[in-house]
Formats: sequence, structure tokens, C-alpha cells
Amino acid sequence: MSRGEFLLEVRAEEIPTRMLAPAMRELGVRLFEDLTTRGIGPHQVDTAFTPRRLVLVLGGLPDTEPDREERLMGPPASVAYDAEGRPTKAVEGFARRVGLAPEELERIDTDRGVYVSALKRVIGRPTREVLAEIVPQILAGISWAKNMRWGNGVGPWVRPVHGIVALFEGEVVPFELFGITSGATTVGHPVLSPQPFAVTCADDYRARLAERGLEIDPGKRRERLLSQMKELATEAGGRLVEDDELLDRLAAVCAIPGVLRGELDERFLELPREVLITSLKDHQSAFTVEDDGGDLRPVFLTVMDRADDPLGKVKAGNEWVVAARLEDAAFFYREDRKRTLVDRSEDLERLTFHVRLGSYADKARRLEALARNLCGALDRPQLAADAAAAARLLKVDLTTEMVGEFATLQGVMGGVYGREQGLGQDVWQAIYDQYLPASTGDPLPRGDVGRITALADRLDTLVGIFGLGLVPSGSKDPFGLRRAAQGVVRILFEGGLGLDPLAAAATAHELYGDRLTRSREELLADLTPFFHDRIRHLLGQRGFAYDEIEAALAAGSADLPDLLARVEAVHRIREHGGFLSVALSARRIANILRDQAAEELDPTVLEEDAERDLHGAAETLRSQVEAAIGRGDYVAALEHVGGLAGVLDRFFDEVMVLSEDPALRRNRVALLQSIDRIISRTAHLTELVVDKAEHRERSRAEA
Repeated sequence: MSRGEFLLEVRAEEIPTRMLAPAMRELGVRLFEDLTTRGIGPHQVDTAFTPRRLVLVLGGLPDTEPDREERLMGPPASVAYDAEGRPTKAVEGFARRVGLAPEELERIDTDRGVYVSALKRVIGRPTREVLAEIVPQILAGISWAKNMRWGNGVGPWVRPVHGIVALFEGEVVPFELFGITSGATTVGHPVLSPQPFAVTCADDYRARLAERGLEIDPGKRRERLLSQMKELATEAGGRLVEDDELLDRLAAVCAIPGVLRGELDERFLELPREVLITSLKDHQSAFTVEDDGGDLRPVFLTVMDRADDPLGKVKAGNEWVVAARLEDAAFFYREDRKRTLVDRSEDLERLTFHVRLGSYADKARRLEALARNLCGALDRPQLAADAAAAARLLKVDLTTEMVGEFATLQGVMGGVYGREQGLGQDVWQAIYDQYLPASTGDPLPRGDVGRITALADRLDTLVGIFGLGLVPSGSKDPFGLRRAAQGVVRILFEGGLGLDPLAAAATAHELYGDRLTRSREELLADLTPFFHDRIRHLLGQRGFAYDEIEAALAAGSADLPDLLARVEAVHRIREHGGFLSVALSARRIANILRDQAAEELDPTVLEEDAERDLHGAAETLRSQVEAAIGRGDYVAALEHVGGLAGVLDRFFDEVMVLSEDPALRRNRVALLQSIDRIISRTAHLTELVVDKAEHRERSRAEA
């Protein structure tokens, strides 16, 4: 047993798996913070759980709280003493409460005036007493997603509590929770090892549970399950079809990480791979096994919360349920194939997309028109026919029996049925991939037809919901609009599609006709910062600094692959001394030009050498920058901008821009305006954060 160890176990009836990890995080954080504020924070916090027990181990707790002084506030001085300065009953009562004589009290100034106060020395309590006080309070206050009561109204809590182990340095920490008294006794598995046994410390607790086959650490259960499943998959002549989400779920539903291998009728292998995998995952939390060619084997793997199945009853029960579920899936598959996707498209009239935005048939018509428009905007007219065909059929699988049973197969089943019905590869793949990317790690839809169709779908939804004024606020986003906008940005960035998402949104707005309540201008006023936030987020994930992103974004966001190239160029070139000098000068230019009207440059009015030299350098820079941008070389463009540093510094040293002569002032302003336009082609350098001292140091080093 380690010094200062506190072991806590709360046993309850089976807790929903989705609630376990959040509850343990909350318990650990709240207990750590409470103890830390008292000066007895632990050096180590370990949490674990099984479906029927919450486990927490703290290490390095001191034996007692430190002694401390507490400032206790009494009544205002104005009511604490009478006109002769004698203590009133109010201050006498306060003095009794704090254990001091009235003359020992102090007067202190506060924001609310002068108050009577006492500085009281508090002797620290034993840690065991503190734990007995705060642990049941924190346990009772855990924020469960759903609570219940039991018995004669006991609770509320997530599930009835059956036992509590609470030991500090081997001694019981006495408290009561929902009528259950803490102690040093626990049990093993409720069926296989229900006999109670005593424990002395965390190591003893883990060892005795391990003797009964229980593993309280979900991470270790996960590792053991994965290892066993891979081994059994190999024995079955294949390899495990891995699924991290399913593995996490299985690790949470068992205490004994035992793996069951079941068999299924080979006729079910005629089902599409996606259907078989989804049915086994959703209905039985089971893994599938594939051979080297990617074909599924007639076996499944799941957990059984026990080490073995000597009578084969667990195996038989799982196989019976799996067979029934797959029989249902086979029926849905047969029924769906009686009609083609084209035949089913008329059923979309009966499905509502949004009560104010029409049916899915209305959405399909908008998507077809928008997909054609996007092909034109991208100069890909050869893709228009396939993109329109995919858009018409994109949502048809919502009318199928299979998607009605397995909502996660939306889009996927449309792609599967389209492939079987002879649709072109670009078309069925676009339907199959329509919801990609759904998360940061997902790939993009395959091919440009798929990407254009996915863009059209997301833009239609964004414009429709924004067009009704239903803009996401705070953490509320019931229509998944942030995910939709992020998908648009990722497809454009990573797909290399030079499409202006806001111009496409304006087109989508027109296709809605009079259904929307907001004008195009009102829509774009909200949608523009919404897209820009997603752009900032994704560029930030790529490691670009916020000021690099803002500098490139300020120069335009109509072409996202181009924006990405400009951010990369700023990132690469920003450390060069000459470039930093121009960045500092850009801010100076912006300050000078603020509130200045646009002027026209007259080179014949330039009278000083420094301004004539700057004009010549600017003309050379203009041609260099235009050539570099024309070939997409933004690094070269910024390097040329950096080359302006010397002549620009000399100009500011020798020339008074805001001259008292109006003609000179207008011409010099015009010169700086022309330079500002040139150096802002790639990025607005005024957005970059440049430390002058650091710049001088780097310039000296480069010199």
C-alpha cells in the first residue's frame, strides 16, 4: 500500500455504458479540486470502472489538513457599535460564534464599507474525516444523464447502490450513501463469484478481483479483448475487421474480458458486406472477420463477460439472436431490390426535408440544379450529367427498408443498390460517399462527381436553415450545420476545388425561390463568418499561426486551395528579416493611408531621390509579383515583397509623406496606395504580429 492512499469503490446495478467514463472523469476532477483547495491535494488520481462498479484511487494524500487562518466577516461597523462605541447585540452574537471577545474583533474596509471581522485560526482535521464528509456529497452530486429512484423513493441516482468500499491507508472511511454504509468488503462477478471478501488496499483489491477474472481498468480490458479477437480471427482463417468505436463499447460492457466466437449461416454472406457488418455491430455488438481478399468469413466475435463457455449456452444464445437479426436484414434486402432507385424517387414526395423547406423531392430538384451550376463554376461541364444524376438519387435510399432499420447506412445503401442496378461508377460512388467527410479523420468522397454532389447537399442544407434564421448559437447545433460547413471547407481544401463557397451559397439561395425568410445579403452576412470560422479551425489544425491565417484570409477566400497556398507561403517566409521589415512598414503604410481618399499617382511630381527610387522598385515589384502569382508561386511573390525592404526603409527615413504641399502629399499617398495594393496581393501583412526588437535582432544576424 502506498502512503496516503485512498481507495473508493461504489457497486451498483448495471450502469449504461455511455455514462460510465464521463461520470468517472467528473468524480476524479471534483474530488481532486476539493481536496486541493483544502491543501491536501493528491499526487495521483486513477479511475476505473466496470458496468457495475466505479473505482477511484488517490495517492499521496497527507494525514491531516494544514492549519490555516480564516477571515470571518461580521456585521457592518455602523450596526456593531452604538453611539457611545459600546458593542451591540449583533456584534456580541458574532463574537460568540467565532469564539472571541468583542474587543478582539477587527474593523476592515471593504467595497461595501467598514465591517467587523475576525481572523480565526483553524486546526486542520484528519484527512480521513475530510474524506468522510466530502466523498458522499460528491458522489450524490454526479451529473448523470438520467437518474432513477428505488425502494421507498431512495435516490435519485443513476442506479441502486449495493455496496461501498472506502479505505484511507487501510482504514475504513465511514460514511453513508443512499442507506448503504461504507466498509472494506466487496464481491466479484454477481453470478460467477458473488461471495463477499475483504480488501486492505488498492493492490490487494485489484489482485483479489483478478483472481476472480475481473479487470477494472477499461483500457486493459480493451487490450485483452483486441488481442483475443485477433487470435480467434486468425484461427478462423482470416483477420479482424477492426472498429475502434465498437471495441470501446465492448470494453465498457464487461468486467471479465472473455471473447466468444460464433458461427453464422453461409447464406447470409450473400448480403452486402456493409449490411452484414452493420447488423452485427448494431444488434449484437459483434465484430466480423474477413479473409485476405476482403470477403467476410461466416463467423462473428463478441464479448461474453466470462472467461469461458463450458456448456456452449452463451454461444448458442448469441448465434440464435444473430440468425434472427440477419434473417430480418435479408428480408429487407430482398424487398428493397424489387424496385430501382429511379422507381423509388417518386416516394421522396412523401418525405419531409423540413416543414418550411419542402420535401426531399424538392431538395432533390434543387440539388440537381445546384450540382450542374457547380460543375459550370468549376469549368467541369463534362461532369454535369453524372453529378445531376447522382443528385437526383442522392436521398432515395431514405425510402428503403434497410435504411429504416439501420439509419447509419444512409447513403451507403443507395450506393450499394445503385451499383447493383448498373449506375455508372461515378454516380453510385457519389451516392455512397455523400456523407463523407463526417469527422476530421474521414476521407473525402471519391472523385470529383462525388465531391461536387457532397458540396451541393451541404450547401443546400446550410442555405436553407440559415435562410430561415436558424443560425447555430453556443453549443446548440441541432441541424449539424458546423459539421456541414466543415465538410464543405475540407472538400474544397483537400479536393483542390477552386470554388467560391459563398458564391455557390448565393446560387443555392436563388434555387429556394420564396421559401426562405431572409434575403441573400442577410444570409451571406451570417454565413461568411461561419465559413471563416471553419477555415480558421482547419488551418489551425494544420499548424499555421492565427496571424498567418488572418493575413491570408484578409486577402480573399473565394478560392480555398489558393488560400491554403498563400497561408503556406506566409508561414514559410515570415521569418526572413527583409520580409519582416516590409510587414512592419505595411502597418506604417496602413496608418498613414487611414482616412485618405484614393489618389492617382503622377510620376512627374516625384521630386526626391528616395521616392523616385521607391516608385521604380515598386514598378519592378509589380511585374515580379504578378508573374509569381500567375504561376501560383506565392513564396516567390512574398520573397520579392521582402526585397522592397531597403528602399522602403530609406523612403520613410528621408521623405515626409504628409507634406504641407497638397500636390506632394496627394502624390506620395498615391505612391503608398499603389505599394499597398501590390504587397497585399498574397496576404495583408498588417495582420502579422511582428516584434520590433526581435526583427532588429534577426536582421543583424542575417546581415
